Amino acid sequence: MININISKKVKNNIKQHALNEYPNECCGFIIGYIENNTMQCVDIKKSNNIANNPKNAFEIHPKDIINAIKKYRNTKLSVLGHYHSHPNSLLNSKPSKKDIDSIYDSNLCWVIIGINDKEIEYSAYMPKLLKNNTYDLEIIKII
Repeated sequence: MININISKKVKNNIKQHALNEYPNECCGFIIGYIENNTMQCVDIKKSNNIANNPKNAFEIHPKDIINAIKKYRNTKLSVLGHYHSHPNSLLNSKPSKKDIDSIYDSNLCWVIIGINDKEIEYSAYMPKLLKNNTYDLEIIKII
């Protein structure tokens, strides 16, 4: 099983993005590299949420996805996955059905920040292809 190492700095950057976009969902990319079966997250790249209802969903523009991948193409770093927030919610490690239905790349991790007025919770997942050609998200350990 793969783990993900998210530094305090990266967590704080995601948290600040979530607070700035609140009550809408924020979204962006997790940037880093893989070493010893662990994703090392060293930065984020913010993206605009273009969902029709950003209070209840997130959507990253396809151009943002392509540009992020191109930016890190010839470097040690790459897009490891993406993050988004769930305002007014702590997740208890459960992505929404909308999250699962929007998986487009089984190699990208998902970091979700549940945030409400008292607490913040980070959780991380990797897509798992099911027998019926649909996906589920399996929790991975944040270290």
